Amino acid sequence: MTDLIGELRARRLVRELDPVRRLGAGRPTRPIDFDGEPWCVLGVHIDVDRVDVAASTVGGRELWTDYSHPDLRGAGESGYRTIADVVTKQLGRIPADKQLIAIEIAVPGHVAMDRGTVRGADGLGWHDFGLGSAVLATLSEAGIEQASVGVSNVSQLAALHASRIELPVGPDGIAVYLGGVRRLGSGVVTRGEIFRGTNGGAGDFAHLNREPTGPACWCGRNGCLESLAGPSALLSQLNPMSLDEARNLVEDQPEKAIQLMIEAAESGEPAASEALDQAGDVLGGAIDDIIGAVNPDVVLLGGYLGLLSRHLLPSVEKRLSQRLALATYELTEVRGLDQLSGRVVNGAILSARDACFYDPLALTRPVI
Repeated sequence: MTDLIGELRARRLVRELDPVRRLGAGRPTRPIDFDGEPWCVLGVHIDVDRVDVAASTVGGRELWTDYSHPDLRGAGESGYRTIADVVTKQLGRIPADKQLIAIEIAVPGHVAMDRGTVRGADGLGWHDFGLGSAVLATLSEAGIEQASVGVSNVSQLAALHASRIELPVGPDGIAVYLGGVRRLGSGVVTRGEIFRGTNGGAGDFAHLNREPTGPACWCGRNGCLESLAGPSALLSQLNPMSLDEARNLVEDQPEKAIQLMIEAAESGEPAASEALDQAGDVLGGAIDDIIGAVNPDVVLLGGYLGLLSRHLLPSVEKRLSQRLALATYELTEVRGLDQLSGRVVNGAILSARDACFYDPLALTRPVI
C-alpha cells in the first residue's frame, strides 16, 4: 500500500494531508486526498443542434465549459468533421501545464461495447459508426496518443451524474433514471457505475411495451412508454395541437416545447390535469415493472419528467402504492430533479475521470 500511494503521489493523483495524531502508541496517520492537477479530462455532449464541452482536472476542479450550435441533423458520418473541429478547438484551450488523459463522448443513440461504435443515432444519421476510433484519430492528429476515449448514451451519463452528484445513492446503491428532452431516455447505475448490459443497451425502459395495440413509436413498435408519455405525446395531450405538430416543435425547439408543457400543467385547467393524471398513471405502471425487475434504491425523473414531476408524482405514487407496500420494495423512492442543463456533459466528465481511476498508472506518468 505504501508503494502504491508513493506511485500515485509521484504522478500527483493524490496528495498527503496534515498528519492526524491518534490516542496511544504509533506514528500519526497521514490522510490522503485527490490531487490530479497536472491531468485534464474532457466531456462532450453531441446533439443534433448543439455540442457541449466541459473540462476538469482529474481531481474534479472545473476548468471551463463551452458550447456551439452546428447543424448535425442527418449529416451522417461526414458530420463528424464538424465535431472534430469542435474537439480540436477545445484541445487548444488545455493549459500548458496540463495533459489530456481521457475524453468521454455522449451521443443520443445506442452504443456498442467495442471501442465506441454507435449502433444507431437516427437524428445524426449514424449507423454502425466507429465514433471512438474517429475521436482517437482526431486526438492523434493533435499529438495526443495515450488518452482514453469513451462513448456512452446520453441518458446513461445523465443517470451517472444524477445518482452520484445530484441525489447520491451511496457506493452500493442502485438507481434508475428516466428523462430526456427530445425523447424519453433511461439508464441504470449500480454501485456508482453505468450498467450497460451485454452490448450497451441495458436500461432501455423508454421502450417498455405498455400497450401492444397503442400508438406507433418511432422505434417501429406500438404502445411503448415513449409513444404514450414521451415529450411529443405529452405535449400533444397538454396543448391543442396534433401529434405531428408536437413532434415538430419538440424536435426543432425542445426548450419551448417543455415550457409549454409546464405552463399547461400549472394552468390548473381540468383537461391538462386529466392528461397529467393519465401520463402519471402510465409512467407509474412502467416504474412498477422497473422496480420489480431491478429493485433499485431510487427512480430519478429528469429532463421534462423532472420539471413536471410535481404534477406527475401524485398519480405515479398512487399507481405504485401496492408495490411499495411490500417489504421488499418499501424503501424505493421516486424523486424528481427540477433542473435541466449540464447533466449529460457533467456525467461525461465523471466517466472520463473514472477512466483514470480505473487505470491510473497506464494513463499518467511521474511528474515529481
